[in-house]
Amino acid sequence: KADLSLRIVADHSRAITFMIADGILPSNEGRGYVLRRLLRRAVRHGHVIGIEGAFLDHYVEAIVAEMGSVYPELVENKALIERVVLSEEERFGQTLRQGQAYLDEVLETLTPGEILSGNAAFTLHDTYGFPIELTREISTEQGHDVDLEAFDVEMNAQRERARAALKDEAWSTYGGIFSDLLNLCGPTRFVGYAEDTQVTHVQALVKAGQSVEHAGAGDEIDVILDETPFYGEKGGQAGDKGTISDDKGLLVRIQDTQIPENGLYVHKGIVEKGSIEVGATVEATIDVLRRERIRRNHTATHILHWALRVVLGDHVKQAGSFVGPDRLRFDFTHFEAVSDEQLVEVERLANEKIMENNEVRAYETSLTTARETGVTALFGEKYGEFVRVLECGAFSKELCGGTHVGKTSEIGFLKVINESSVGSNMRRIEAVTSFDALSYVNSLLDELQQTANELHVSVKDVFKRTASNLRRMKELEDAVDRAKKAAAEGDVSSLLENHFDVGYPLVITRVKEAESQDLRALWDIVSVRLPKPGAMVIASQTDTGSPLLLAAGSKEAVALGFDAGNVIKRSEE
Repeated sequence: KADLSLRIVADHSRAITFMIADGILPSNEGRGYVLRRLLRRAVRHGHVIGIEGAFLDHYVEAIVAEMGSVYPELVENKALIERVVLSEEERFGQTLRQGQAYLDEVLETLTPGEILSGNAAFTLHDTYGFPIELTREISTEQGHDVDLEAFDVEMNAQRERARAALKDEAWSTYGGIFSDLLNLCGPTRFVGYAEDTQVTHVQALVKAGQSVEHAGAGDEIDVILDETPFYGEKGGQAGDKGTISDDKGLLVRIQDTQIPENGLYVHKGIVEKGSIEVGATVEATIDVLRRERIRRNHTATHILHWALRVVLGDHVKQAGSFVGPDRLRFDFTHFEAVSDEQLVEVERLANEKIMENNEVRAYETSLTTARETGVTALFGEKYGEFVRVLECGAFSKELCGGTHVGKTSEIGFLKVINESSVGSNMRRIEAVTSFDALSYVNSLLDELQQTANELHVSVKDVFKRTASNLRRMKELEDAVDRAKKAAAEGDVSSLLENHFDVGYPLVITRVKEAESQDLRALWDIVSVRLPKPGAMVIASQTDTGSPLLLAAGSKEAVALGFDAGNVIKRSEE
């Protein structure tokens, strides 16, 4: 058994090392789930042979040392692999203990040879993260099979619930026709790095999933051109919008540009005027202002990536992004929340590079040359023999096919608006740049000014006044709590029953440690519950030992001779 466990740990650790180096991260679906299963099985077998604590990072180190010379991706991503493995191992260590306790408890209730229920197996999977293979392995070791049929029923029900929560993607029904059109028309030539407008020819039209020869006003249409300045959505960058027109009155409003097949650009739009037909000569024009905003945000993601690696460490890798005209989203590998201080430093460094007015340069080279010169590849992506490199000054070099600014200062400035988790070992930053950053900051300043007006202070004193108000609120809440406690300790009902009748009801009592506001609160409670307007004298002391005395009376009691001031004066004497 020990030999088997050693071999499993060795084999699985090698597999997970290569998988993470290839861009796969642990998750609950697809290849990420395969990785998680292998990693967790390796961890369990380490525990079976008595290994205490995290240990797989030692295996990773040995694998990189043995195979790094042949597979440079292992060396490049060593820090990331070790952090992912350690994070997942620590997380599963706790899961394993909890799940193992649950499974042991269930197995103890079974008679020899009895089958573990599918419901229990599903609970282990769904609640404790136990892969079914692990549950079967442990159960089999103790002489029990698992009701896999019932487990599958539960799993299928869960999958159906997940599918029901997803929106239908009509685009997927079109896949076949676009594959045929790529074979028929060939790839679209993209000229959008240099051109905003291009005279081109209509290669094909698709309407409602069917190839058509022409379309008229009001038709929703997909247009395939032989050349296009429109950038098709890829690499996280949103597809371009714009128009397709001609000198005969045609106007097609393009709402999006997609690439359903590698190399085939599909312009999705509505015919607003005239008619369009296959073979026609047209002019394709992008929405330049929108593209400019996208370019600023795209270059900003590269600068943000650099700043994150400087502040958080070299294990940070881009793991996805979205670049639109109004915002950017950047997903990256990291293993804990980014602190406020770290975010401030990331933002500062990014804006420093933006305002240095660094040149942004794009060029094509071989993948081998790019690697040798230290170009950063997008984590998990596969590249061809030739690649496009994007350089920002001397500090950032990444493989990227998107559109970018010429100088970093064109970005204006970058403002981070949110940082969050998007799964294990994965964080997300959302940010805005240029006019959107200005608009965001101005909206915050407007809210700050409105708050200042409500507080009747200047903007610079909002924090001070708010902090003071919060302290006062806390004091009042504490006073209410103490008053309730004092009222309970003093037993208001008893006080009321034992009051003195001196022409008006008079309550005299003593309570334990209190503050002056607590005594006033107790008087407020007693005064409304007296049989008729009266007076009260309360003695106490603060938590520091200082004496406290409160004398209070209603107007009626004062009219009948109660003198609170005289009570206090006599007590001082």
